[in-house]
Amino acid sequence: MYIPKNRIKPNQYTTGLEYIILSTGEDYTGYFYSLWNGKLFTGKNQNDGSPREIIPYEVTDGKGTDALPPGQTSVNVIALFLEDPDPLIDQDNDTWNQTDIVTYLELRGESPIDDQPRTMPYQSYPTPSEEDYQLGSFTRYFALKINEPKYLELNLENFKKIQKEDAEVVWELFLPFSIQWTLTGDEKTVAKTNRNQILIAERRIKKQGLNKFLRGNYLRFYKNITHNTENEEQTIANIDAENGEQTIINIDIQNYNKSIK
Repeated sequence: MYIPKNRIKPNQYTTGLEYIILSTGEDYTGYFYSLWNGKLFTGKNQNDGSPREIIPYEVTDGKGTDALPPGQTSVNVIALFLEDPDPLIDQDNDTWNQTDIVTYLELRGESPIDDQPRTMPYQSYPTPSEEDYQLGSFTRYFALKINEPKYLELNLENFKKIQKEDAEVVWELFLPFSIQWTLTGDEKTVAKTNRNQILIAERRIKKQGLNKFLRGNYLRFYKNITHNTENEEQTIANIDAENGEQTIINIDIQNYNKSIK
């Protein structure tokens, strides 16, 4: 297909977490080009392979992501009408009876007009802090949807809500877990360490797919930082994988080394 040069901007590149492939919802990394009408496609130009349309991420951290249909940010405990998305109603077998539901709620002293909405866990994208880089690692939080091979990366707040079975969220559909992610050090060692953390997590939850979800990017967030511990304090983090809390201890390396000789 011929496109005039003044109507195409070729040879653009994304490193990921900017655009998704419209047809699949997958994150896209690589070359792309844009057209005069604002549409974006994979490839260096219109003649590069089989172009697929990509679109920007609409949200980076919030409700309404891939765990829910567009625009839907919660599910309901009680179905008060036929189109109520949760729980699912078998309309063909006539198992739904609004009169019985309302009567039941009134007998329990509950509101027949309150469908008790709960929030669905949503995708988050972490950003390590300067303190994390000083420590050399940080904790990444995830959840696996129990009834399908779908992963989410979470912030600490949502992770704790699922872990503690918070009534405000749909915790029962997800298995929460965390991994320790190395940020600094020898590049090859960091990549190997993070790869091993992913494999260990997959064995622990008895499901594969986390490595694919993270696109095998073992150097995500990596920085080549050389730490001088000769005459400085080194910060050591004791991270509790159960509750995500972190205890920080500062140690004078020079005096500590002398004390153990």
